[in-house]
Amino acid sequence: MKILSAILTLIAASVAGTGVSLAEEGFQSPQSIQDAARQFLLANPETRHYSETSIEIGHLDSRLQLQQCDQPLQTSLAPGSRFAGKTTVAVRCASPKPWALYVSANVSTLASVYQTAVPLPRDHIITEQDLTAVKTDLGKLNRGYYSKLDDLLGKQTRRSLPPGQILHPAHIKVPNWVKRGEQVALVAGNPQFSIRTQGEALNDGAVGDQVRVKNLSSNRIVEGTVTAQGTVTVMN
Repeated sequence: MKILSAILTLIAASVAGTGVSLAEEGFQSPQSIQDAARQFLLANPETRHYSETSIEIGHLDSRLQLQQCDQPLQTSLAPGSRFAGKTTVAVRCASPKPWALYVSANVSTLASVYQTAVPLPRDHIITEQDLTAVKTDLGKLNRGYYSKLDDLLGKQTRRSLPPGQILHPAHIKVPNWVKRGEQVALVAGNPQFSIRTQGEALNDGAVGDQVRVKNLSSNRIVEGTVTAQGTVTVMN
């Protein structure tokens, strides 16, 4: 490694001494690689959505000597990376003499997300009074977050939550509007004509779920969709 480093130093000194740029020598400039990584991150819809976003591109060795690419550089997220926080961009050249390089970056995005305003018990149905917005760096929220109030209202907590807890998907579930063993309204028919009768739910279900229901008039078991609290619809 020491020998290789010494060789690279001599090459860089030689290039610098002649006053010839890397591009003129046929090498891709580190700045162009960094610019490609930056533009890729800036083009992400999530990045453009928030006004308070800063991108810091990692340092590249000025002695780096890669063949000048004869076509636009290709960029993508490195495997396992994401657009927020510490990330890595893969920059590639697909010319007849291809090369690839990974560029580190840090994307800092400040945005308002929702957290609990008061302690919330398990299985609590969330209301607007339960929440407050706080501005934070999205890159630090590895487990997700909620930035839209409507995504939380009417949802149910999976467990007890303390005040000041930033909410993420593992905290929240869609409440069951139909519960096993309870009587439900069983609606059958089509958009022009329908019949309503009583049934017994044979399994739990949230809105949009398919559940089995026993028709209490005919004792037949049918399958329908949960369309409202305590209501299952069977379409003919």
